[in-house]
Order: sequence, then C-alpha cells, then structure tokens
Amino acid sequence: MASLNDVANDMNTGGVVTGDIVNSSALSDAEHQACLQQVEQAIAIFQDEFHAQGDVFRGDEFQVFVPNPKHALRCAILLRLTLMKCVKGADARVSVGIGSYKQIEAELRKTAKGEAFQLSGRALKDMDEERLKLSLPDTVEANPSRDLLIRHLDFIMTGLSEKQAEVLFPRLLYPELTQDALSAKTGIHRRSLASRLQRANASLILDTLDALATTLIRSMS
Repeated sequence: MASLNDVANDMNTGGVVTGDIVNSSALSDAEHQACLQQVEQAIAIFQDEFHAQGDVFRGDEFQVFVPNPKHALRCAILLRLTLMKCVKGADARVSVGIGSYKQIEAELRKTAKGEAFQLSGRALKDMDEERLKLSLPDTVEANPSRDLLIRHLDFIMTGLSEKQAEVLFPRLLYPELTQDALSAKTGIHRRSLASRLQRANASLILDTLDALATTLIRSMS
C-alpha cells in the first residue's frame, strides 16, 4: 500500500470540502440568507489565506477546493464555525476528501474533476449522524487512530455555543496570533476572550488539527 506521504507529494493532490447546512428547511428566510452569506464570506477568506476556491449552490450546499490538503480539515471546521456563530443552532455536515484532482477553473462545481471531489461528494451522501468526515484514497493504509481523532473532533465541535464559535473562528484561522492580538482583532476583551476559548476547548481543537495534519501530510515538498 502507498503511504499518505506518497499521496501528499503528488503534485495534483488536494483537498475538497463538500457540505450542506443542517436542517436548513427549519431556518427562517432571514436566517437562511445570513448563513449563505457567512459561507460565502468564509470562502472569500479561504481564497486569501489558503488559495482556495469555492461555490455555494442548490440553496444550502457548498464546496471548497483547497490546493494544499493539509489545510482542508481546518477549512471544514471553519465552515461549521461560521454557521454556528451566525445563527443559534446552525451547523453543517462537512465531508473532506483528499486525493488527486484536475481541471480546476472558476466555476468549480461544473468543471472540477478527480478523486478528491469524488471522495468528498460520496462521503457526504453517506453521512448519517456525524457532521465531520474524512475520506482518503483506497491506496492509503487505514488508520484507526486517525479515524478516532476525527470522531473526537466532531464531538467537540457539535457541542459549541454561538459565543464559543465566535472566538474559535479567528483563533483557528489565525493560530499564530497572541491572545492580545486576537483580542484587538476581534474587539472582544482579552479576559472574556480567554474564558470563552477555554470553555470551547480551543487548545485541544488546535492540537487535534495539528496532530491530524501531521498524520496526513508529513512532507509537502
């Protein structure tokens, strides 16, 4: 079997996040529109931070292509957070596929092809209670510890409040910032920010994402 390093070092390997808003039919028109706007804004941020591309389509579905697969899980988590902080009780199912890709153009959903897109899309259709899924090529050896970390991360995320999501979004987007810098950037008092981050298990989420990224991609050269 090929190692994940072999997959990661493929020049045409990327990450794809496909998702949909959970129980979107229960949202009011205003809430639904606010959620879609938040997803579009998040995708715009990902374009700047991760050179990503994305689309929102069919009313409550979205897809994001992330050229560097080590950032795909982080983008998936950030997409959930952007909904959580926008509307009380809002969330998304997000499916991350890592694999080969080709033909990336402006209209992503109409032109994109490849394994990463297939893995992400198929897994979303198969998702039941979980709201976070990671799918890798069959050539990558199964890793129960990695699967457990994904389930653990999903569990933590599902229990977050609006206020916790509000501070987690910038913390995960800019992990290098100090709390003072993060406080200045968000306009949230440092003491309140620190308290919310602690209750949201921010350090544990960041450490889990880092551990998964290390497991998935050991060399990006």
